Amino acid sequence: MPAPSDHYRTVFPRTGLTQTGPTRGPERDPAGPAGLPVPVARIRIKLVATVLLTAAAPVFDAPVWLTSALTLTCLAIPPAVAALGGADLVRELFLLPPRPNPSATIRKDDHP
Repeated sequence: MPAPSDHYRTVFPRTGLTQTGPTRGPERDPAGPAGLPVPVARIRIKLVATVLLTAAAPVFDAPVWLTSALTLTCLAIPPAVAALGGADLVRELFLLPPRPNPSATIRKDDHP
């Protein structure tokens, strides 16, 4: 199929997004390799903010329902990330190093 000509190409000046041909909206970059709609760094910032709010809630005599809601939110973020992107994305969320490749590890049996 031939490439669309520039006649059908629209560039939006403020955002830099483009629209080609009869598509129904601006073309956007995919969400990333993990397919998350939000970057992991943003999720990490929100997790830290929620943890800090949870820790500060009893200090400022917040209602019990608010403290428990913040606690449940803190506990729900990692499983939600795991459901969307797997264990590797959870490791990235907590800034842990990636797991070693099984083929790169050396076992005691392999040495003479």
